[in-house]
Amino acid sequence: MIDDGVRFAAFDAHMTVWNSPSSTTQSGGDWCEAFAISEHVTALTIGDVSGHGETVAGAMAAMRAAVLRAIDEIRIPSDVLAVVNDVACTYGDGDGVIATAIVAILDRRTGTLTFANGGHPPPLVLTADGHAFLQSTPADLPLGIFPNYRAADYVIALPSDALVVFYTDGITEHQRDPIRGEAELVAAARAVHGMPQINAARAIARRVFQSDQRGDDDAAALGLRTLPRTLADAVNAWPDALPAAAAAYQR
Repeated sequence: MIDDGVRFAAFDAHMTVWNSPSSTTQSGGDWCEAFAISEHVTALTIGDVSGHGETVAGAMAAMRAAVLRAIDEIRIPSDVLAVVNDVACTYGDGDGVIATAIVAILDRRTGTLTFANGGHPPPLVLTADGHAFLQSTPADLPLGIFPNYRAADYVIALPSDALVVFYTDGITEHQRDPIRGEAELVAAARAVHGMPQINAARAIARRVFQSDQRGDDDAAALGLRTLPRTLADAVNAWPDALPAAAAAYQR
């Protein structure tokens, strides 16, 4: 059991969101959101509907709406993904769509992140001392494959200097090389880690794409930064400080 009065007494957090459709579409299949559902609890979600075009954009809108409705009522990530899986399996004429998604709940009182992953690229957690991708074996399945499928819930304790990055495969597979893409993501997050006053999600995406042309896929990223209370206060006093609620940026 976590002692929130000791280990996380100085815990605070800020979220930043970056979302960019592909160069060939006005709206894509990726979504990412972060919003407060109580004074101490914040919900986060990111997802990616497979494919391109108007049908995919419509499916993305339907699944994103399902996540937002369910997460406000249920607040258990795996249960929320079960609702979204129903939407994915029955969308359109019943043929359904394939999608990946993560739903997460940040509890600032306990300093814990609870999340469920429906086949999505694993979140990256980075601190001053190291990094890790939060993945399990075997991996949870994408949404839209099996009705009544239920992903697992995972709970992690966040240190006070962590940067957690949620992202779609448009970030790590823009060169069709996921191993290289993950290394680029880690390097970008490492460069951003020591700059709490900037938009982490946007800065990471720009660093990943700076070395070559952006691919034709949609891309989205969500940054969750935990800060000691004194540093959080300094960030809040910065002229261009990150807002307490998520700020969305469109490129």
